[in-house]
Amino acid sequence: MSSQQVIDPEILQQLQEEIQQKMNESLENADLHSVLEKYGLLEYRVLRIHWQCNLDPNQLKSDDAVDEKQPNALLAETSTALIPEIVLVKKALCIPCPSTGNPKGCYC
Repeated sequence: MSSQQVIDPEILQQLQEEIQQKMNESLENADLHSVLEKYGLLEYRVLRIHWQCNLDPNQLKSDDAVDEKQPNALLAETSTALIPEIVLVKKALCIPCPSTGNPKGCYC
C-alpha cells in the first residue's frame, strides 16, 4: 500500500480554522464570567475549560454516502487501511485570565 496524502492539507487547515472560530464564538457568547461573578467565584480563577475536536476520516468513507460517485472533498485517494483520528482543535480557556485578570478569560 502506498503512503499517499489522505487529507487535503489546505482544506483541513480551513476546516480547523472555522471550527476554532465557531468554538471561540460559542464561548464568548456563553458569558461564563458573569455566571462565576454571580456566585462570587470570579476572583478565584476556578473555571478552566478544555476542549478537543477530532476528525475520524474513517467515518468520511461511509457506505451511507448520498452520491457514491462524488468523492468527499476532504479526502484524497486513499487505501483501505484505517486512518488515525486527526486533532482539529485543542485548546484551554481560563476564566478569568490568570495573567491579565481579564474577567472574560484567555487561552491558557
